Amino acid sequence: MELTGLEPRRSDLARGIVIARAVRPLDPAEQRALWATLAAAGVTEADQEVPEPREREGNGSGDGDNDDDDDEPEDRARQWLAAPWLPPSDDEIEGQRAALVRAAAEHEIEAIWCVKVETGIDGIAWLELAAIEPSEDEDEDEDRASSSEVVDAIFENGNGGEVLYAAPDAPSLSALAPEAGEDDVDLDEEDEDEEDEDEEEREEMLESHWRSGTPPFEHSVPFPIERYPEMIDSYDGERFGIAIKLGGTALPGEESVINAFFALWLSVYQDERADEFEPFQRADVIHDRRHRSALMWVERFAVPATPSDQVHFLLWIVGRIHEIVPIAWARFDSIDDAVKARAAADGEGEPFILAGNPFAERWKRHGEEGALAWAVAQSAWSRRELAGMLIEVALEHDPDDPATSIIAERLLRRALAFDAGSDASGYLAIVLVRQRRLADAIALARDAPTRDVRLLVVGETAEHAPGELEAALDLLDDPTLRATDPEELSELVASVARHAPAYLSAVLERLPRDAALVPYLYNASFSVERPQALAILREVLALPPPPPDAGEARSALVMAWNNACIHAHALGDFALAVELADGGQPYAAENPYIYHSAACAYAASGQIDRAIEQVSLAIDHEYEHTEKMETDPDLAPLRDDPRFANLFIDWRTRRADLN
Repeated sequence: MELTGLEPRRSDLARGIVIARAVRPLDPAEQRALWATLAAAGVTEADQEVPEPREREGNGSGDGDNDDDDDEPEDRARQWLAAPWLPPSDDEIEGQRAALVRAAAEHEIEAIWCVKVETGIDGIAWLELAAIEPSEDEDEDEDRASSSEVVDAIFENGNGGEVLYAAPDAPSLSALAPEAGEDDVDLDEEDEDEEDEDEEEREEMLESHWRSGTPPFEHSVPFPIERYPEMIDSYDGERFGIAIKLGGTALPGEESVINAFFALWLSVYQDERADEFEPFQRADVIHDRRHRSALMWVERFAVPATPSDQVHFLLWIVGRIHEIVPIAWARFDSIDDAVKARAAADGEGEPFILAGNPFAERWKRHGEEGALAWAVAQSAWSRRELAGMLIEVALEHDPDDPATSIIAERLLRRALAFDAGSDASGYLAIVLVRQRRLADAIALARDAPTRDVRLLVVGETAEHAPGELEAALDLLDDPTLRATDPEELSELVASVARHAPAYLSAVLERLPRDAALVPYLYNASFSVERPQALAILREVLALPPPPPDAGEARSALVMAWNNACIHAHALGDFALAVELADGGQPYAAENPYIYHSAACAYAASGQIDRAIEQVSLAIDHEYEHTEKMETDPDLAPLRDDPRFANLFIDWRTRRADLN
């Protein structure tokens, strides 16, 4: 048995992973027995159970090990195995060595690797530096001039300070975190009276702060890696990661190796001394088993480490992976939503990770003909991967420029020849619309393997050729609209409203009568001008109303009644405002804003009695902006009526009695 990397720890911060390769795949029971043997000897933690099968979440935050298909459960047999390693002291090392040799003999293990890191980020230093960073003074929101205002959009999808981390069968970050050592430091406040001292402290935030020296770095690797060293200069802590493509012979469980290194990478950025220190918001590792590729990424990295340190430590991580499982190609990436969506497949279809683009390199060196000749002849990359490479190169060519758009079209059509189901159809549709070849774009959309190309052509036409949109609207047939996510439909509606408002009603008429559209269309109304917002909100009100227990959808409905009434009033269509005020009455108790808006509508149409009644109802329902109704200029016609003044006298009296 080959044993590599078994060394004593030199720091209390030491944490590590142990990787084993068996002669044959071990079933779940054998895996548990292996880890139990090593846990008893203090090599790893106890209870290294084989994870139970997981369902893919598909929620955008990543669930880690996204399977190609559902017939590969997480409790499968593995030939590659990984777990946390507890690096030994000098007097423990021989005991661990004996345990590893014994376990290897019992479980047919042919090789074991121990990999450790002996430092960690200084989260306390980061908190201290953040505390001295000057905060920007933010003006407090002014009170609204009138509570008859458009109510804010809902479900902003904010996650606050939540930290999400996912990777099944990877060692947990807590498992890799060391015990608190003697190097804990106290938080001391420093006087920052002098402006130059403030500036000096802020500059220190650009420096690295490690607790026990820097982590191991790598500056070169024996496999092709793209975007290095460029990534150091273009580093974006908001979205940082790396994609790798494995080489050599595939053995079951190789994803476990990647997951273990993923956890080791992130564990270095934890500081168990400071609970409030959150080094990142989300992190994930996603596997594309078909292409033996993986994508490791982290979002909102907020750590006291320079881009150079972060890049070179991650390069060290993948260098160690390569020593265990050969890497054929890799590249650093800025992980945007499109990359994550393609990799995670959003719970639908297969994950796809393009871990490099040798085609682009050959394009630069040998031109289009030479690069295409290589693509046709090679076999290391699949046709789908080749299509992805051609798409990336095509996207470097401006679709609005007639000369470069020809090249882009050529590459995209060749990509479709490699893989008809690739994203090339959508990008080609963009090129065709931008070149005003609308008939070609419509024909392409009709024949495309996915219906989302139809929406893309309509949206692109609305933005870049709005006068020709009518010809594209036939792409919005009922099967297409019903197969499209409500959020995407609402985004299309908003795009048409902004760029081709003359066709907004035609698009709204085609929408399915689906209550699921209510919250998304409601939100879409905030991104357009008032007349278009009113049209969208009237469509919301025409949809089947979500029931009272429908959460955000119900909230959107009741707020839509208020906002529609406000828009109609502001546009001077008082008859419509009254109609909307009448229609909103059944929902006003859920949203007392409606009473105020309705009062304005009735006042504008001379219905004084009804307007006063609405003010009274607003007060009775504890409307939060009651005081503003008294001075609202839209309610000026009521001020000569003593009943109006008495409502506020009674309201203040009741408040005084309560106080």
